[in-house]
Amino acid sequence: MDYILREIGKIGQMIEAIMIKVGLLKKSGDSESIYQLTKVELLEKVNLDIDILLDRDNLVDILTQEYGFDNNSLEKFAELLFDLVETSEDRVEKGRLAAGITAIFGHLEKFGTYSLKTHYILKELEKRM
Repeated sequence: MDYILREIGKIGQMIEAIMIKVGLLKKSGDSESIYQLTKVELLEKVNLDIDILLDRDNLVDILTQEYGFDNNSLEKFAELLFDLVETSEDRVEKGRLAAGITAIFGHLEKFGTYSLKTHYILKELEKRM
């Protein structure tokens, strides 16, 4: 059981590391490469293809059942997707990312996991879409 918990914790740590890299790229103004960096990092570190994932209807089930995401990792992943929304110029891509964020937060709301940050992200998504 401890092994499983450690592995789940690693997913959250990997997402945080990717978020740090994205944050640095956002500060440098290099928004074009943020999506590509994130895509490569998720594929290499978590074996997750974000393009395929965002095209699936059962995104949350895939993340929880196939990749072992817990609620904390889901929230971090939604934050990462929001970082991508902020930097994307492509409306279709923004829509796919927003749908993923909404699905994750809808799932988390069932567990009473609705933070101030979640509220902020959802309000910002409304403005941007």
